[in-house]
Amino acid sequence: MARLIGPATELTLAFIASTAWGVIFRAPKRRVPLAGLTGALGWVGWMLAQALGFEIVGRTALGALAVGISGEIIARICHEPATVFLTPGIVPLVPGVTIYAAMQAFVVGDYPGGLSLATQALLAAGAIAGGLAVATSLVRALFRLLRRDKK
Repeated sequence: MARLIGPATELTLAFIASTAWGVIFRAPKRRVPLAGLTGALGWVGWMLAQALGFEIVGRTALGALAVGISGEIIARICHEPATVFLTPGIVPLVPGVTIYAAMQAFVVGDYPGGLSLATQALLAAGAIAGGLAVATSLVRALFRLLRRDKK
């Protein structure tokens, strides 16, 4: 499938979307740009997985892993809850287009196609949760090791 916009535009849009959701979720004003950065880094993971040939679930999982790692690290550096960065950061990864296409397929009577798309969307949503969980566990374990080595 041909790209309609370039990678720089995609990253910019991911940053803007995450920043906007940071505002909507009332993140601290000085942290909103970092929430946007988290979303953009997640999109970098998504684009990397796409370049490697991953399908939607793999792309979403790698993007969520990038959001999780960057969000957890930024949260620790800024002494903020991780949700300030994770919640807006996952917005670009939400499979909204796939859900829309599934609903459209159901409306026109293409039940097998709609079911296939709905399944992909559900698996992508699970990939977001899984990617964030793995990232959170990895970063917390890493910081625990770093803290132990300082003692």
